[in-house]
Amino acid sequence: MFPVSQILKFDRTPVARLVSCAATFGSAALLFDYMSYGVEEIEPLTFAALFLLFLGTLAAAVVQYGDHIYFSEQGVMYENRLLSMFGKRGRWMRWEDIVEVREIKEKVLILLSNDGRRVLVDAILGYPIARYEILRRAPQAIVSGTLARDDS
Repeated sequence: MFPVSQILKFDRTPVARLVSCAATFGSAALLFDYMSYGVEEIEPLTFAALFLLFLGTLAAAVVQYGDHIYFSEQGVMYENRLLSMFGKRGRWMRWEDIVEVREIKEKVLILLSNDGRRVLVDAILGYPIARYEILRRAPQAIVSGTLARDDS
């Protein structure tokens, strides 16, 4: 039997998920409020714009709930369950391929690989743990942004 390497899984924070749901409910409320004025008052362009706003916030909420970031001994991967149903599977970025770790405002990490790929680590539950693991597992990477100021 082969040893199974431990995989850390990070999800979006409950606050980020609540905000996406609130945006969906808010856009639905705007649409239903507009529809309550009666058929005579409804303009097709305005109705279409409000309907598209609702569909956009609904799609964003569904995508938000499907976001996952995985860490293993080999690398890091961003994957979304909804997008993977449509054939857009996540790809692993090996730790040794990471050339830069950029932090923005101590909330967002951008991992850049030597082949030009990027992985965005933001709004996840356990951000300090993820930050520590990335810095530990990719010591060869250039550290920039907020991280560089912390080192000085």
